[in-house]
Amino acid sequence: MKIWEKHRKRQWIGFYSGGYLAAFLTVISLSGLFMDFNEKGPMNVGHENISCDDCHQKAPGTLRQQLQAKVSYLLEARQTDAVFGHLPVSNQDCLFCHERANDPHPVYRFIEPRFVEKRKKIKAQYCSTCHKEHTGLRITNDTQFCQYCHEKLSIKKDPIDIPHTQLIKDKKWTSCLGCHDYHGNHIYTSPHKTSDMIPEEALIRYFKGLSSPYPTEKKNEPLKRRH
Repeated sequence: MKIWEKHRKRQWIGFYSGGYLAAFLTVISLSGLFMDFNEKGPMNVGHENISCDDCHQKAPGTLRQQLQAKVSYLLEARQTDAVFGHLPVSNQDCLFCHERANDPHPVYRFIEPRFVEKRKKIKAQYCSTCHKEHTGLRITNDTQFCQYCHEKLSIKKDPIDIPHTQLIKDKKWTSCLGCHDYHGNHIYTSPHKTSDMIPEEALIRYFKGLSSPYPTEKKNEPLKRRH
């Protein structure tokens, strides 16, 4: 009888402990979530007219189900952790509006094994590496990120007046975006003279969200809303 009572007591202790822990974690999780919504900065350029729920999708299940999932995860009865409130924003949320078949630098390409060392230098497999949201900017990286993947670039019959190999040797990494559109969406022909390239000052202004130095005509326009 005493053995059964001890076993029963342990069950109740585990039940209440799990409940209190789950409730505590819920409060912390939700508080952090609400703080994120309230304390994030302005929308990035081009995103001014989209709503919060275009990117921040609600987590599946009711609060009770999410609590149960959290307890199951803590007790190692479930392999994946529970998500409270809203799901984390991922590449898929960005690609819902921005995915294009003709993108020369799609994020999924950088998941390939050949880029394993490059990913240590720049996390090009994530949209947010260059487009971190709630900064009020257009691009949140510097103008020289091409160096992480193209430091050994060599082109036969190089069409520009100063060969790419020389520009790389001189560490003129800003010249990459001065001639090339990273996502290849603007319709224009790359210059053959380095004197005709877009100056770094214009690129920096563009990154900050000011006027674009690239032609306005594009191959594709992103969706305006998710729904």
